[in-house]
Amino acid sequence: MPATRAGHHCQWLLLPALLLGIAGGAQGQSAPPTRTLLLKAVPQYVVVSGYWLEAEQSWKQHPNQSFAVTAQAYAGPAGNPNGNILIDNPFSPDQNRQVRGAGLQVHHRLYLDPAFSTDYPSGWYVSYGPQFQHFALSYDGLGWEEVEGPNGAPVYELRNGRHTETINRYGGSVQLGYQAPLPPGPVFLDLYVGFGWRESQSRGDSWKTSSRYSSGSSNYGHEGFYFPAGIKIGVALR
Repeated sequence: MPATRAGHHCQWLLLPALLLGIAGGAQGQSAPPTRTLLLKAVPQYVVVSGYWLEAEQSWKQHPNQSFAVTAQAYAGPAGNPNGNILIDNPFSPDQNRQVRGAGLQVHHRLYLDPAFSTDYPSGWYVSYGPQFQHFALSYDGLGWEEVEGPNGAPVYELRNGRHTETINRYGGSVQLGYQAPLPPGPVFLDLYVGFGWRESQSRGDSWKTSSRYSSGSSNYGHEGFYFPAGIKIGVALR
């Protein structure tokens, strides 16, 4: 493993221990919330046909801690995140870009203020955890396709048609956020910002060495550092 990548993994291993130490210092002053199951929608991913739904469950033994599981589904137009998608021919841009996919994110959340002003967890928090995503993308346009040559050996031809690309992406992030109630009632906003790292693997029927969808951090095939940020709309169920 290269030294730089090993350094990244060591930092991820040390981070949970540091955050747990912070949580332990505040835990003794916490008042247990009466509503411990929260359901949230993450609307900003709709622009890339992504539909995220998060369920947060408080940890009864440690009321300033919780676990958040975010289910992700993608279905519809792929859009054009982060500008132009790489194309084989500038005179024949991709058309009818579609995406199907699914993902899962699991975060451990630590509330930094032990005094809950609502009957569910609220206030400043830090969360961290892994994420995995799978995308199946398709588009109309020019692309290199492998065909059988005259002597039976495979050759590549530039053809105009329907092409596909499959992307698997995994990584993790750390986020700082604020969960703010919207009185009256159990509805609230969850605002967050953070940083993370992710790896991406792609495979397509077009003869390319890199993903067509890696032009920026919002694109489906991006890898490396990224900075998640956004808003969630939630309701405390019970």
